Amino acid sequence: MRAWAVVAKKEVKEQLRSRKALFTLIIIPVLMWLGVGLMHAFIFGAMTPTGPLATPMDMHLAVDDKGPYGLLAKQVIYAVASNMNVVVHEVPYKKGMELVHEGSTVLFIWIPANFTRCLNETGTARIGVWVDMTSTRASTVAHAIISVLNSVVAEKRVDAVQTPIRKMPITLVMLSLMLMMSALWGPMPTVTSSFAGERERKTLEVLLVTPVSRHSILLGKLLASGFSAALYMGSSVVGLAIYNGLVKWATAGVMEEFASPALTVEQALVVIAAAVLTVILSISVGIVISCFARSVKDAETYYSAIFMLPIMLMSGTSFTRFDELPLAIRIVILAIPFSHGVLMVNNALIYGAPWQAIAFNAAYMLVWSVGALVVGAKLFEREEIVETRKIRRPGGRRGLLRLFRRP
Repeated sequence: MRAWAVVAKKEVKEQLRSRKALFTLIIIPVLMWLGVGLMHAFIFGAMTPTGPLATPMDMHLAVDDKGPYGLLAKQVIYAVASNMNVVVHEVPYKKGMELVHEGSTVLFIWIPANFTRCLNETGTARIGVWVDMTSTRASTVAHAIISVLNSVVAEKRVDAVQTPIRKMPITLVMLSLMLMMSALWGPMPTVTSSFAGERERKTLEVLLVTPVSRHSILLGKLLASGFSAALYMGSSVVGLAIYNGLVKWATAGVMEEFASPALTVEQALVVIAAAVLTVILSISVGIVISCFARSVKDAETYYSAIFMLPIMLMSGTSFTRFDELPLAIRIVILAIPFSHGVLMVNNALIYGAPWQAIAFNAAYMLVWSVGALVVGAKLFEREEIVETRKIRRPGGRRGLLRLFRRP
């Protein structure tokens, strides 16, 4: 057998020894695609008027024109809304503007009183459209209404004056995703090698027989992980400052109506706080994973498998308004602790959520961090921490088999 084949055979055998890691490598891609498929089924299925996952969206309409074109525009809006599972609420113009200023609507359309007269006299008329740019669905519905309306007025033209209710800062969305991914993967080398590395090098038993208590060992490893995390976060803060400086230099003199891609001091502090909480959470969960793994390779595999699903879920829903997601997906996202770092940034910087919602995001991550550390401490107290296999207890399965043996 050739040398390269011998090396490849040896490596494959080594990989096959860990059944848990092999199972993870096989099942996680299936679960990942299943999760993404269900997520997109919920999102796009919500827009169908008669589908099993149909979720209506509310919009508001004010029609001040009582002429033929005003009535035609109203019919078009109702028809498009019906096809896209949108519920139309007719309100006076004043009430609609109140909803816009409060941020209580994602789409408000106003047909002014001179709509028919302008079309008859000049062939061009304007309508007012206020749309929440953080809502992909609202933007899609508004575009569909304008397109259909222009197609039915024949040679005349309808101009839509679109005003954003709330802007979608793409920069902050991308920063949220970068925050979660970098905060999850940054501490991985240190965390996964904490106990799994000691076990793999056969030094964990030696460490445990020293006069140092197990809690002191655990605390020391946590502090070491915290030190590496502090270096990582310090580097991230420096990188964020460099990013801000580059963006400000490149976009100097940009028009005020466009959202600046640079962060203010307050925005940067929120991003940093969310990143710190995410790093603490990933370290806490990583310690538990390292206690279970028999080798660094296994720990890294488990770590990647556990963190892959929340990353895929948040990446798929990052450009969709959270309130418009189906209830089932919102519950899943809220249940995953790692998603709250992104939600914290979005609530504070994009949606302007009240401080209670932001505090909930931070508290939820802290509770999970403390819970994971408690679990890690309990695991570390067990004798099985030095074993790579389960210790068979007296009276276990073999003991039960003896009862059935004939004398």
